[in-house]
Amino acid sequence: MKSLLVATTNTGKFQEFSELLKSVFRCSTLPKETPLVVEDGTTYKENALKKAKEYFERFKVPVLSDDSGLEIDVLGGAPGVFSANFGGESLSWPDRWNFLYNQLGNKRLSNPSARFRCVLCYYDGVNAPQFFEATTEGSISPTPQGSGGFGYDPIFFSSDLRKSLGEATLPEKSSVSHRARATKKFLEFIQNQPQ
Repeated sequence: MKSLLVATTNTGKFQEFSELLKSVFRCSTLPKETPLVVEDGTTYKENALKKAKEYFERFKVPVLSDDSGLEIDVLGGAPGVFSANFGGESLSWPDRWNFLYNQLGNKRLSNPSARFRCVLCYYDGVNAPQFFEATTEGSISPTPQGSGGFGYDPIFFSSDLRKSLGEATLPEKSSVSHRARATKKFLEFIQNQPQ
């Protein structure tokens, strides 16, 4: 089985990727003492590429990195690439949700349309970096729902599941999420490569 470094320190994200990739890859995550790559790109693709290349140079193993974010139409696509630190780096997730609700004002009551977007970058140090992008559509719930998942999941109502991602089981989320859809494209790419 092939080895793959999943470039994240987020345990929820690593759990999702490991489950999605387990049929093809033996996944490892970043060691705890690893200095994190500064994600200062203006696009998901720039951040994903930067992480993939820098972690490959550090560990010399194939890397799968991602950058993803929540895009809300009435906020012009914000928070987008700045989702992880929207409202400030030190905010707890409930505080970040409240900051987002304040940005929406009364619009939060009308379930504003939104999506999660994910861009994956695979880099093996031999071939050119490969990118895989996907979205999952939904809306912002007027109040958080459920305690599962991580990040914005409790306030994101999935159009596919008809409930928030915070209320979804891991298998349910993995069937519709932006990361799952991008990972499926990545696996199709890997399985079509000559052995």
